[in-house]
Amino acid sequence: MAVVVSLIYVAFEIRSNSRSTRLAALQTAMESSQRIIELPARDRDLSRVIRIGSDDPDSLTEDEFAQYRYWLILSLRSTENLFVQYKAGALEYETWVARAGVVKWMMHQPGGRRVWASTSKRYRVDFQEWMASSNETHPP
Repeated sequence: MAVVVSLIYVAFEIRSNSRSTRLAALQTAMESSQRIIELPARDRDLSRVIRIGSDDPDSLTEDEFAQYRYWLILSLRSTENLFVQYKAGALEYETWVARAGVVKWMMHQPGGRRVWASTSKRYRVDFQEWMASSNETHPP
């Protein structure tokens, strides 16, 4: 009887820890998204640079393009982190799909394609492969 009670307790603890892990991953995802959005929301110049850099990167100055590139790399690194969490089962499908759709859209813009072409080798191979897949939002 004591063994059965112990097993039930262990199962309950594992379930509780799994839920805590998923909630922590969700919190990380939300904070990361908010930070990426908050930067241009607080800085009119950065907002302009992102808007122009996305559609017409050649019209930016060298410094402006660098600023756009850094912001996009921040977004990609954040998405790569969520990619790993999703693949590990720590992030829910709905949260991943929402972020994946945004980053795929950004990377189909002229500026996104240009930044990805020059930085893609700096990311995990499985993330590179997922990014190279057409419009898939699911990791391989």
